[in-house]
Amino acid sequence: MLGKLRDLMGLTPESDIYDEEYPQGTARTLTREADVEPLPTSRPSLSHDFDTSSSPSVTTGSVPTGSTASNVIGMPNAGRWWGAVAEVLVMQPRSFSEMPEVIKALKERKSVVLNLTLMEPEQAQRSVDFVAGATFTIDGHQERIGESIFLFTPSCVQVSTQVGGVRPSATPTPTPPPAWGMDAQQQRSA
Repeated sequence: MLGKLRDLMGLTPESDIYDEEYPQGTARTLTREADVEPLPTSRPSLSHDFDTSSSPSVTTGSVPTGSTASNVIGMPNAGRWWGAVAEVLVMQPRSFSEMPEVIKALKERKSVVLNLTLMEPEQAQRSVDFVAGATFTIDGHQERIGESIFLFTPSCVQVSTQVGGVRPSATPTPTPPPAWGMDAQQQRSA
């Protein structure tokens, strides 16, 4: 199994390349070992273009020949998320133009509670669709937690609800049909 892993990574010794024998008359021709350039036996490590000050275990530069260095490359700002306090941003936007701020917060791995009660229903629907699409692209989660109040979380946050803990309101309010499913004549009559 270790041999297969070495083959996959391209770390096989040069002599292993020519061990296979092909029957006479095949279209393949083997080159002589003298014509083939030798494979490098050690690889320099990659230099990092990002700030590694938050993860001191990652080093930059080249690996000296013959040393056994780890091939693990650290994630930038990874230490910031483990053991750190999660941040929840509560927003009450007044227009759709404030939605890029919500997306920016989600990209920064912050949870967002979006209270859309101050917006017109059409703008609120457009805003929810926009943020829900962005949440989907980052593998995040969305949850409706009240009338015109939504929770959007990045993929690092798991949202769970108690069974039976969320009860529907006594008088459900009808939701208007989405505007994108109607033609112009139906919109005028609605």
